[in-house]
Amino acid sequence: MQYKVARIGDLQSGLNSGAILTCKIVMHLDKYAEVPLSCLIVDSQNSYAVASFYGTNKQFTEKIQPGDLLYIKNPQLIFTSLEFKARLYSY
Repeated sequence: MQYKVARIGDLQSGLNSGAILTCKIVMHLDKYAEVPLSCLIVDSQNSYAVASFYGTNKQFTEKIQPGDLLYIKNPQLIFTSLEFKARLYSY
């Protein structure tokens, strides 16, 4: 399969087959549950997103550190929203 390099803004909602998202880890996002591991990422256009990795464990955070470059094959983009103080936020 031929893959196309993509940035966050190039991704469509859902599975992006044939795409490789290139990004850097900004920071790990701590939370109560061990899985999924979540990181704040940034791409070459300074677009930010949260990447969640399933099927991992805490040792994964020792292997990938802030500043590391990631190549994510076939990324899945999920939009979500929340209401806070009578305003709807979508991301």
